[in-house]
Amino acid sequence: MSTGNGPPGWWVAFAVLVVILSIGGIFVRAAVLRRGGLNPFVAREQLEVKASQSMDKLLDPQPPPGKTIEERLAELDDLHRRGVISDEELKDARAKVIADG
Repeated sequence: MSTGNGPPGWWVAFAVLVVILSIGGIFVRAAVLRRGGLNPFVAREQLEVKASQSMDKLLDPQPPPGKTIEERLAELDDLHRRGVISDEELKDARAKVIADG
């Protein structure tokens, strides 16, 4: 029974090829995530946690040894200017730096 668009079963072979390529892509993605130290089943959540922890480190009010208040405020201003932190985050971080002296 031909549909006139090709030999009988051609569409089945195409569908099987698409499924095989899709499954292969899933395995490749999982391997890449594992090599990066992520669990393929919860990679998005792990990345969100890592991003949040990175932001917390950027906004950490504890000064690195030897940094003056002026240097810490300048770093915050630079982060804000580059769009890394929002207006609200800048305001909160500046207040913490000033309060911690």
